[in-house]
Amino acid sequence: MDHAVEATGAYKFGDVGSPGHHAYNLPAIESLLPSRSGAVLDAGCGAGQVTSWLHGLGFEAWGTDPSESGIELASQNFKGPNYFVSDLIKAPPEQGPADGFDGIVSVEVVEHLFDPEAMLQNCHKALKPGGWIILTTPYHGYVKNLVLALTNKYDSHWMVDMPGGHIKFFSPKTITDMLERAGFADVTWKGAGRGPLMWCSMVVRARKA
Repeated sequence: MDHAVEATGAYKFGDVGSPGHHAYNLPAIESLLPSRSGAVLDAGCGAGQVTSWLHGLGFEAWGTDPSESGIELASQNFKGPNYFVSDLIKAPPEQGPADGFDGIVSVEVVEHLFDPEAMLQNCHKALKPGGWIILTTPYHGYVKNLVLALTNKYDSHWMVDMPGGHIKFFSPKTITDMLERAGFADVTWKGAGRGPLMWCSMVVRARKA
């Protein structure tokens, strides 16, 4: 069966049998989880790999994505979690626990959005009081940016030829500022992938204030 199905919006899902290129983020996400129970939403779940991983950790896992083909793949291949189509830039999720989610995980999503702050605001609304969010996004800091410039890697790094590629680029400061504007507090983060100062991604946790 060919799982390389093009998603609505012009990005493609690869092999749905594993977290794929997200795998290096999972140990850092797991280390920042404040608990191993409760209802957790995978925001921008794609084909459901991370949602299934959260279900395996013991959470009541929900996955949502604006892509109907992604949700169809997730529902077919990863039984257990609850999946539904929604666009979190436009509105909070219409499905989920009546009193809100205990936590939200969003892996490599915000850098693809024209309005990531709107998505974070709607995530904030979807959480219980004191609920938490963990998101990942590519890391950008002074040393990494300097190395990219000196090695002439910026053209490939900007992904200008890739449909659905990255359109927002965050540093620890900018992602912290955006989370705080969206109503979150107690922001902390760690790097994932590669070594210090050249991390592939930031894994960021915050609490609903």
